[in-house]
Amino acid sequence: MSRRLTVEADGGSRGNPGVAGYGALVRDTATGALLAERAEPLGKASNNVAEYRGLIAGLAAAHAIDPGADVLVRMDSKLVVEQMSGTWKIKHEDMRRLALEARDIADAIRAAGGSVRYEWMPRAENAAADALSNDGMDGLTIDRRHDLGDVTDPDPAPAAACAPVAKREGTPVRVVLVAAAEGDGAASAAAAVGRLLGAAPRCLVTAPGDAAVETAAEVGDVLAAKSVVDAGWSAGGDVVDAWSRVVARGGTTVVVCPADTVRAVLGHVLGVPPERQGRIAVAPGSLAGVEVWSDDDVSVAFTNRT
Repeated sequence: MSRRLTVEADGGSRGNPGVAGYGALVRDTATGALLAERAEPLGKASNNVAEYRGLIAGLAAAHAIDPGADVLVRMDSKLVVEQMSGTWKIKHEDMRRLALEARDIADAIRAAGGSVRYEWMPRAENAAADALSNDGMDGLTIDRRHDLGDVTDPDPAPAAACAPVAKREGTPVRVVLVAAAEGDGAASAAAAVGRLLGAAPRCLVTAPGDAAVETAAEVGDVLAAKSVVDAGWSAGGDVVDAWSRVVARGGTTVVVCPADTVRAVLGHVLGVPPERQGRIAVAPGSLAGVEVWSDDDVSVAFTNRT
Protein backbone atom coordinates (compact mmCIF):
# COMPACT_ATOMS: atom_id res chain seq x y z
CA MET A 1 0.00 0.00 0.00
CA SER A 2 1.41 3.41 -1.00
CA ARG A 3 2.26 5.94 1.64
CA ARG A 4 -0.19 8.84 1.83
CA LEU A 5 1.19 12.37 1.89
CA THR A 6 -0.55 15.74 1.99
CA VAL A 7 0.99 18.82 0.40
CA GLU A 8 -0.13 22.27 1.57
CA ALA A 9 1.16 25.13 -0.58
CA ASP A 10 0.74 28.87 -0.88
CA GLY A 11 2.29 31.88 -2.54
CA GLY A 12 1.92 35.61 -2.29
CA SER A 13 2.95 38.90 -3.80
CA ARG A 14 3.06 42.26 -2.06
CA GLY A 15 1.82 44.44 -4.89
CA ASN A 16 0.75 41.79 -7.43
CA PRO A 17 3.11 41.91 -9.15
CA GLY A 18 5.49 42.81 -6.38
CA VAL A 19 7.83 41.22 -3.87
CA ALA A 20 6.82 37.56 -4.02
CA GLY A 21 7.55 34.31 -2.25
CA TYR A 22 6.12 30.84 -1.80
CA GLY A 23 5.73 28.34 1.01
CA ALA A 24 4.98 24.62 0.98
CA LEU A 25 4.93 21.77 3.46
CA VAL A 26 4.34 18.04 3.46
CA ARG A 27 2.45 16.12 6.12
CA ASP A 28 1.85 12.44 6.71
CA THR A 29 -1.83 12.17 5.81
CA ALA A 30 -2.58 9.49 8.37
CA THR A 31 -0.94 11.15 11.38
CA GLY A 32 -0.72 14.81 10.38
CA ALA A 33 2.99 14.79 11.26
CA LEU A 34 5.01 17.56 9.60
CA LEU A 35 7.63 16.00 7.30
CA ALA A 36 9.07 18.87 5.25
CA GLU A 37 8.93 22.65 4.84
CA ARG A 38 10.05 24.82 1.95
CA ALA A 39 9.99 28.55 1.28
CA GLU A 40 11.83 30.88 -1.09
CA PRO A 41 11.78 34.52 -2.23
CA LEU A 42 10.91 35.02 -5.90
CA GLY A 43 11.80 38.66 -6.50
CA LYS A 44 9.05 40.48 -8.37
CA ALA A 45 6.23 38.19 -9.48
CA SER A 46 2.45 37.83 -9.42
CA ASN A 47 0.34 35.99 -6.87
CA ASN A 48 -0.48 33.27 -9.40
CA VAL A 49 3.16 32.65 -10.26
CA ALA A 50 3.98 32.42 -6.55
CA GLU A 51 1.10 29.98 -5.99
CA TYR A 52 2.35 27.72 -8.78
CA ARG A 53 5.91 27.87 -7.47
CA GLY A 54 4.62 26.79 -4.07
CA LEU A 55 2.83 23.85 -5.71
CA ILE A 56 6.00 22.81 -7.55
CA ALA A 57 8.07 22.99 -4.36
CA GLY A 58 5.48 20.96 -2.43
CA LEU A 59 5.30 18.25 -5.08
CA ALA A 60 9.09 18.09 -5.26
CA ALA A 61 9.30 17.73 -1.48
CA ALA A 62 6.71 14.94 -1.49
CA HIS A 63 8.55 13.16 -4.32
CA ALA A 64 11.80 13.38 -2.32
CA ILE A 65 10.12 11.76 0.71
CA ASP A 66 8.46 8.93 -1.24
CA PRO A 67 8.47 8.90 -5.08
CA GLY A 68 5.52 6.49 -5.17
CA ALA A 69 3.25 8.08 -2.58
CA ASP A 70 -0.43 8.88 -2.92
CA VAL A 71 -0.29 12.67 -2.73
CA LEU A 72 -3.17 15.00 -1.87
CA VAL A 73 -2.42 18.63 -2.74
CA ARG A 74 -4.46 21.17 -0.79
CA MET A 75 -4.34 24.85 -1.74
CA ASP A 76 -6.52 27.93 -1.27
CA SER A 77 -5.90 29.01 -4.88
CA LYS A 78 -9.00 28.04 -6.82
CA LEU A 79 -7.19 28.92 -10.03
CA VAL A 80 -4.29 26.52 -9.49
CA VAL A 81 -6.49 23.70 -8.20
CA GLU A 82 -8.94 23.91 -11.11
CA GLN A 83 -6.22 24.30 -13.73
CA MET A 84 -4.17 21.39 -12.40
CA SER A 85 -7.32 19.26 -12.15
CA GLY A 86 -8.02 19.97 -15.83
CA THR A 87 -11.31 21.80 -15.19
CA TRP A 88 -10.10 25.24 -16.28
CA LYS A 89 -7.99 26.08 -19.31
CA ILE A 90 -4.58 27.67 -18.85
CA LYS A 91 -4.34 30.71 -21.09
CA HIS A 92 -1.38 32.64 -19.68
CA GLU A 93 2.02 31.47 -20.94
CA ASP A 94 3.73 31.80 -17.56
CA MET A 95 1.00 29.72 -15.94
CA ARG A 96 1.22 27.11 -18.71
CA ARG A 97 4.97 26.72 -18.27
CA LEU A 98 4.68 26.37 -14.50
CA ALA A 99 1.76 23.95 -14.79
CA LEU A 100 3.82 21.74 -17.11
CA GLU A 101 6.66 21.75 -14.59
CA ALA A 102 4.26 20.69 -11.84
CA ARG A 103 2.76 17.99 -14.08
CA ASP A 104 6.22 16.58 -14.80
CA ILE A 105 6.72 15.97 -11.08
CA ALA A 106 3.20 14.58 -10.73
CA ASP A 107 3.84 12.23 -13.69
CA ALA A 108 7.04 11.01 -12.02
CA ILE A 109 5.06 10.20 -8.87
CA ARG A 110 2.45 8.32 -10.89
CA ALA A 111 5.15 6.47 -12.83
CA ALA A 112 6.54 5.24 -9.50
CA GLY A 113 3.14 3.81 -8.56
CA GLY A 114 1.70 6.75 -6.70
CA SER A 115 -1.05 9.25 -7.42
CA VAL A 116 -1.68 13.00 -7.25
CA ARG A 117 -4.99 14.72 -6.72
CA TYR A 118 -5.95 18.30 -5.92
CA GLU A 119 -8.35 19.79 -3.39
CA TRP A 120 -9.29 23.41 -2.70
CA MET A 121 -9.42 24.53 0.92
CA PRO A 122 -10.43 27.80 2.60
CA ARG A 123 -7.61 30.25 3.23
CA ALA A 124 -8.10 29.99 6.98
CA GLU A 125 -7.08 26.32 6.81
CA ASN A 126 -3.87 27.12 4.94
CA ALA A 127 -2.22 29.16 7.69
CA ALA A 128 0.98 27.09 7.92
CA ALA A 129 1.81 27.38 4.22
CA ASP A 130 0.79 31.05 4.28
CA ALA A 131 3.28 31.70 7.10
CA LEU A 132 6.02 30.02 5.08
CA SER A 133 5.16 32.09 2.00
CA ASN A 134 5.48 35.23 4.10
CA ASP A 135 8.91 34.04 5.19
CA GLY A 136 9.75 33.74 1.50
CA MET A 137 8.50 37.27 0.87
CA ASP A 138 10.64 38.40 3.83
CA GLY A 139 13.69 37.03 2.01
CA LEU A 140 14.12 33.68 3.80
CA THR A 141 14.95 30.43 2.01
CA ILE A 142 13.84 27.30 3.85
CA ASP A 143 14.43 23.66 2.92
CA ARG A 144 13.87 21.48 5.94
CA ARG A 145 13.18 17.76 6.40
CA HIS A 146 11.67 16.74 9.72
CA ASP A 147 11.38 13.02 9.07
CA LEU A 148 15.14 12.44 8.89
CA GLY A 149 16.01 13.74 12.34
CA ASP A 150 19.66 14.75 12.47
CA VAL A 151 20.52 13.34 9.03
CA THR A 152 19.77 16.59 7.24
CA ASP A 153 20.86 19.98 8.48
CA PRO A 154 21.81 18.74 11.97
CA ASP A 155 23.27 22.07 13.05
CA PRO A 156 21.48 24.83 11.15
CA ALA A 157 23.24 28.17 11.37
CA PRO A 158 21.16 31.08 12.60
CA ALA A 159 22.60 33.43 9.98
CA ALA A 160 19.89 32.80 7.37
CA ALA A 161 17.03 33.44 9.77
CA CYS A 162 18.80 36.47 11.26
CA ALA A 163 19.92 38.05 8.00
CA PRO A 164 18.63 41.61 7.43
CA VAL A 165 15.16 41.70 5.91
CA ALA A 166 14.18 44.54 3.59
CA LYS A 167 11.36 46.62 5.03
CA ARG A 168 8.16 46.54 2.95
CA GLU A 169 5.62 49.31 2.65
CA GLY A 170 2.55 48.28 4.60
CA THR A 171 4.38 45.50 6.48
CA PRO A 172 5.68 46.23 9.99
CA VAL A 173 8.80 44.98 11.71
CA ARG A 174 7.50 42.56 14.33
CA VAL A 175 9.20 41.83 17.66
CA VAL A 176 7.95 39.20 20.09
CA LEU A 177 9.36 39.72 23.59
CA VAL A 178 9.45 36.59 25.74
CA ALA A 179 9.96 37.02 29.47
CA ALA A 180 12.51 34.42 30.59
CA ALA A 181 11.28 31.59 32.79
CA GLU A 182 12.55 28.29 34.18
CA GLY A 183 11.37 24.69 34.03
CA ASP A 184 7.77 24.28 32.95
CA GLY A 185 7.49 28.05 32.47
CA ALA A 186 10.15 27.95 29.74
CA ALA A 187 8.36 25.11 27.96
CA SER A 188 5.03 26.92 28.22
CA ALA A 189 6.57 30.08 26.77
CA ALA A 190 7.96 28.09 23.83
CA ALA A 191 4.57 26.53 23.19
CA ALA A 192 2.98 29.99 23.19
CA VAL A 193 5.56 31.19 20.63
CA GLY A 194 4.78 28.15 18.48
CA ARG A 195 1.06 28.88 18.56
CA LEU A 196 1.71 32.48 17.62
CA LEU A 197 4.29 32.04 14.86
CA GLY A 198 4.12 28.42 13.75
CA ALA A 199 7.20 26.34 13.04
CA ALA A 200 8.82 28.56 10.45
CA PRO A 201 12.20 29.89 11.55
CA ARG A 202 12.57 33.42 12.84
CA CYS A 203 15.53 35.35 14.16
CA LEU A 204 15.90 34.29 17.79
CA VAL A 205 17.85 36.56 20.16
CA THR A 206 18.45 35.88 23.82
CA ALA A 207 19.93 37.70 26.76
CA PRO A 208 22.67 35.86 28.66
CA GLY A 209 21.71 34.22 31.93
CA ASP A 210 20.43 30.77 32.86
CA ALA A 211 16.69 31.50 32.69
CA ALA A 212 16.90 33.34 29.36
CA VAL A 213 19.15 30.71 27.76
CA GLU A 214 16.92 27.88 29.00
CA THR A 215 13.81 29.59 27.62
CA ALA A 216 15.57 30.39 24.33
CA ALA A 217 16.57 26.73 23.98
CA GLU A 218 12.93 25.68 24.33
CA VAL A 219 11.81 28.36 21.86
CA GLY A 220 14.60 27.34 19.47
CA ASP A 221 13.35 23.76 19.45
CA VAL A 222 9.90 25.00 18.42
CA LEU A 223 11.20 27.38 15.74
CA ALA A 224 14.04 25.08 14.58
CA ALA A 225 16.43 27.99 15.07
CA LYS A 226 19.59 28.64 17.05
CA SER A 227 19.64 31.65 19.35
CA VAL A 228 22.00 34.59 19.07
CA VAL A 229 23.17 35.90 22.45
CA ASP A 230 23.08 39.70 22.82
CA ALA A 231 24.16 41.14 26.17
CA GLY A 232 22.23 44.31 25.42
CA TRP A 233 19.04 42.46 26.37
CA SER A 234 20.29 41.52 29.84
CA ALA A 235 19.20 43.28 33.03
CA GLY A 236 21.24 46.46 33.13
CA GLY A 237 22.15 46.24 29.44
CA ASP A 238 21.70 48.99 26.86
CA VAL A 239 18.11 48.04 26.05
CA VAL A 240 17.44 51.00 23.75
CA ASP A 241 20.47 50.14 21.63
CA ALA A 242 19.54 46.45 21.55
CA TRP A 243 16.00 47.37 20.53
CA SER A 244 17.31 49.58 17.72
CA ARG A 245 19.42 46.72 16.34
CA VAL A 246 16.43 44.39 16.18
CA VAL A 247 14.23 46.99 14.50
CA ALA A 248 16.95 47.82 12.00
CA ARG A 249 17.19 44.14 10.99
CA GLY A 250 13.54 44.04 9.90
CA GLY A 251 11.30 41.00 9.56
CA THR A 252 10.17 39.13 12.67
CA THR A 253 12.41 38.60 15.68
CA VAL A 254 11.79 36.71 18.91
CA VAL A 255 13.72 38.12 21.89
CA VAL A 256 14.06 36.20 25.16
CA CYS A 257 15.04 38.44 28.05
CA PRO A 258 14.30 39.11 31.73
CA ALA A 259 10.87 40.43 32.65
CA ASP A 260 12.40 43.77 33.71
CA THR A 261 13.89 44.14 30.22
CA VAL A 262 10.49 43.52 28.66
CA ARG A 263 9.11 46.28 30.90
CA ALA A 264 11.95 48.59 29.85
CA VAL A 265 11.24 48.03 26.14
CA LEU A 266 7.52 48.54 26.54
CA GLY A 267 8.19 51.62 28.61
CA HIS A 268 10.57 52.94 25.96
CA VAL A 269 8.16 52.51 23.03
CA LEU A 270 5.17 53.79 25.03
CA GLY A 271 7.01 56.71 26.60
CA VAL A 272 6.50 55.50 30.17
CA PRO A 273 9.06 57.04 32.56
CA PRO A 274 11.43 54.52 34.19
CA GLU A 275 9.99 55.20 37.64
CA ARG A 276 6.56 54.06 36.43
CA GLN A 277 7.57 51.05 34.35
CA GLY A 278 7.11 48.75 37.34
CA ARG A 279 3.37 49.19 36.82
CA ILE A 280 3.58 47.22 33.54
CA ALA A 281 2.54 43.63 34.24
CA VAL A 282 5.02 41.09 32.83
CA ALA A 283 4.76 37.51 34.08
CA PRO A 284 7.66 35.05 33.65
CA GLY A 285 7.13 33.07 30.43
CA SER A 286 4.68 35.62 29.00
CA LEU A 287 4.81 37.20 25.53
CA ALA A 288 4.50 40.81 24.39
CA GLY A 289 4.22 41.82 20.74
CA VAL A 290 5.38 45.12 19.25
CA GLU A 291 5.02 46.31 15.64
CA VAL A 292 7.12 49.09 14.11
CA TRP A 293 5.80 50.56 10.87
CA SER A 294 7.75 52.26 8.08
CA ASP A 295 6.96 55.75 9.42
CA ASP A 296 8.41 54.69 12.83
CA ASP A 297 4.91 54.51 14.26
CA VAL A 298 4.96 51.87 17.00
CA SER A 299 2.04 49.82 18.28
CA VAL A 300 1.97 47.31 21.13
CA ALA A 301 -0.13 44.47 19.74
CA PHE A 302 -0.41 42.51 22.99
CA THR A 303 1.19 42.12 26.41
CA ASN A 304 1.42 39.41 29.08
CA ARG A 305 0.14 36.70 26.73
CA THR A 306 0.64 33.08 27.77
